[in-house]
Amino acid sequence: MPLGGTRVDSLTGLRWFAALGVFLFHARWYFGESPELLQLASIGYEGVPFFFILSGFVMAWVARPHDTPLSYYWRRFARIWPLLAVTTVAVVALRTWWWQLPVSKTDILWTLTFAQAWSTDHFFALNAVTWTLSVEAFFYLAFPLLFRLLVRCPSWLLAVVALLAVATTAGTRLVAERYEFGHQLERLVVASPLALSPMFVLGLCAAILVRRGRQPAFGSGVALALTAGSLLLCWLWTRHPDAVPYLTAEYGVFDALLMPAFTLLIVTAALRDVRGERSVLRAKPLLKLGEWSFAFYICHVVVLAVCEHLGMVPSDGLGLDALEVTAAALATLAVAAFLHEYVEKPAERRLRSLLPGRGPRPAGRSAT
Repeated sequence: MPLGGTRVDSLTGLRWFAALGVFLFHARWYFGESPELLQLASIGYEGVPFFFILSGFVMAWVARPHDTPLSYYWRRFARIWPLLAVTTVAVVALRTWWWQLPVSKTDILWTLTFAQAWSTDHFFALNAVTWTLSVEAFFYLAFPLLFRLLVRCPSWLLAVVALLAVATTAGTRLVAERYEFGHQLERLVVASPLALSPMFVLGLCAAILVRRGRQPAFGSGVALALTAGSLLLCWLWTRHPDAVPYLTAEYGVFDALLMPAFTLLIVTAALRDVRGERSVLRAKPLLKLGEWSFAFYICHVVVLAVCEHLGMVPSDGLGLDALEVTAAALATLAVAAFLHEYVEKPAERRLRSLLPGRGPRPAGRSAT
């Protein structure tokens, strides 16, 4: 696998746009004056499946031939747990001392042990977005075995597995739509770690194929156009919800439609870096935003809640709402920059130093 390990900084830039999309999804109610913008912001949720695919790609791309499971697991723990712990403490403090809301010790336990995505009762406990870290933790746990199995597969079989990953995701959405499960059961069908694993597997297959020299016949420009076109198609579907019989135009249903486009965008962006071609995604501002994206992602719901308690609520004017959302985004970015520089980086560095034989931090790592 000659290409593996090459720096792919463009993926860091892509992470920022995915994180921003999820922010807009959670701030979508501020666009209630414009149904078009509200529906467009709702599609920002698709940053979550993008992160899951990207995570699989990056894990396989930077995989070390002689890495041990203990070393790998510790690096992953050092990467995501410190920010999870700090933001959880912050949420508990806010709920207790400012918002006067009850705090469940069980919720804290489920959150800090990466278990909440396995429970319908604690799925959105405390900080709503941390359920995705629970999913990521399962991916990390399964990665050594999955990678060992997939890397031994011939390329044609990897392509079949990738297609099955997309089909499986589509199948879970169709089943959930067909049988109209209650919200709790639906979470297990479409949002549990097992249900979302096909996205991670798709990223793994794509990275292994690229490392073997398999490349799409087109470049990042076509992949970007394909992604933009797929997102536009999803948005048009929300504008005309009866266009597809028996299916509701909502973000969960869009996952399978967007998975191929997201994968090709990630692959072509990585190959652009491998070839040494110029990429706007490697511009310093975007790289910095990408580095902050994990902290931005994990704290944005909390910052939005703080803004709401300070009096920022949807108004009757779209212009004012846009200013409020912009102010909330900038506040989130400031908090994220602080968390990245003074919590995430030093904590990860400190935890990694506790492991003998540690290596340098890999480039282009996943944001989730």
